[in-house]
Amino acid sequence: MNTLVIQSFRNHDIEPWIQRCLDSVRVWCDVRGYQRCFVGDEIFDLVPDWYMEKTGKGPVATDYARLVLISEAINNQGFDQAIWLDADIYVLDASMTLDCPGSCAFGQEVWVQQARAGGGKLEARKNVHNAVCLFRRGCVVLPFLMETVLSIIRRANPEKIAPQMVGPKLLSALHSLHDFDLLPQVGAVSPDVARDIIAGGGPALSLLQKESAVTLQALNLCASLIVNKMDNVEADKLIAGMGLLTCH
Repeated sequence: MNTLVIQSFRNHDIEPWIQRCLDSVRVWCDVRGYQRCFVGDEIFDLVPDWYMEKTGKGPVATDYARLVLISEAINNQGFDQAIWLDADIYVLDASMTLDCPGSCAFGQEVWVQQARAGGGKLEARKNVHNAVCLFRRGCVVLPFLMETVLSIIRRANPEKIAPQMVGPKLLSALHSLHDFDLLPQVGAVSPDVARDIIAGGGPALSLLQKESAVTLQALNLCASLIVNKMDNVEADKLIAGMGLLTCH
């Protein structure tokens, strides 16, 4: 299937760990025979002015822009399918396949964190997200999702727009009704799991392994929560230790 993989990040001052993530996706694309498209800050040119005025340059604007890029790829550029991967996703297994029986699929993460009840107990929650998403030509969900995102932001109070409003929160709500195909092989590293990986093991890592339905082949490093708060040495240790997660 003629496939385009799309990623976006700024074109300057790219942190070493982000470059390692981007390079891992480039290798994966070469192995799979996929074309790859990298978009810099010009991605925000795809977002309507009124939308940008409300959201600024950030995840909420990118949530819409990625849908525009995907739509262009499958409707105007001749690709059979387009896959979006966030720039902070690291591919552990270059033989990874992202496939689904339907016309679209979204990521599913097992997010390990301290239980809200407290007491130091850990809990694992399965969330739908768009750090990875796949659409094929003719998908009816894509135009619906694009229009829904625009509608939500058009009506939203700009002071109450949350970072995940038209990304994971919207997809999770729609998934409860539509039952999307999911891609659990692309997991996520929560802060608790990151600490365990750097330490070489721990309860959060064990819980993630226990609750993961499949062997993890790629990981979202969740830059805004984890790596941006680390120095380069810690980030390198995290990436180097992620092989622990391939043991299911």
